[in-house]
Amino acid sequence: MSSALQALVMPTRQEPGCLDYQLFELTDEPGTFYMRESFTDELAMEAHRATPHFQAFAAQMDGWLAEPMRLVRLTAIN
Repeated sequence: MSSALQALVMPTRQEPGCLDYQLFELTDEPGTFYMRESFTDELAMEAHRATPHFQAFAAQMDGWLAEPMRLVRLTAIN
């Protein structure tokens, strides 16, 4: 799964509307990953989810997940 997630990083960073795309692995839980993503707006995020590289990953990810993927939306306050 790590290599599949890493394969998303560079193409995603080159997408229009991508502000930040970072992959992390929890130090105390190897094999548990966190993806921090920031896009200019909802349309850019939707466009990301429609890209071939994301769709290829999404088609495989269910077999790798111990629990459903969770999307947390944040709004900057400063």
